[in-house]
Amino acid sequence: MKITSLESQKRDSSRLNMYIDDKFFCGISLNVVAQFGLYQGKELSEIELNEILTSELRTRFFDRAVSYLVRSPKTEFQVRRYLRDLAFKKKGKWFEDISKEDISDIEEFVIKKLLEYEYINDEKYTQMFVESRIKNKPRGKNILYGELISKGVSKDIIEKVLEETLGDEYSILVATYRKRFKEEKITFEDRKKIDFLRRKGFNWDLIEKFINDESSKQE
Repeated sequence: MKITSLESQKRDSSRLNMYIDDKFFCGISLNVVAQFGLYQGKELSEIELNEILTSELRTRFFDRAVSYLVRSPKTEFQVRRYLRDLAFKKKGKWFEDISKEDISDIEEFVIKKLLEYEYINDEKYTQMFVESRIKNKPRGKNILYGELISKGVSKDIIEKVLEETLGDEYSILVATYRKRFKEEKITFEDRKKIDFLRRKGFNWDLIEKFINDESSKQE
């Protein structure tokens, strides 16, 4: 197999379109061209072509992942999902064909690199998430647990962070109630207020304690 053409891309002069035997193979950066010593007329084996494509895609997927994380912190699960969606969208644009195994290898390479640089860290993400919720949108443990599970955080990390960060859940319940109902009274007959606290993720034991505490103040 021979490189029959290396054409500069119109929108990005730092990238070239590489054609193998007169067929588009992939777009590549000048760094990859230099790394592999590529030039028009060079003969390449299938193994070499795969190495070139893999090197190019690793860089591209990593750069896109970093841009995705710059917008806001994400969990490892969310980044993996983003990379898989990206691979599906870019087929036919970044590459013509590549095996599922190679895509999986590229994903693992990117994730490993992001973890090494601590661009993704599920425990730190969970700590920031819980602290933000407590400050801006108070929620009970049950709601926080469900939200974090949906983001792919492991149960072990969730339980550890909630134990260390959540603190006194009862005081969070009181603050949540006051923010919504101010100094209004609450009784066991106030289904609307009780349902509000349940929807915020507070368990019945805490709600019952709060109602009893409020009732004792009125006596």
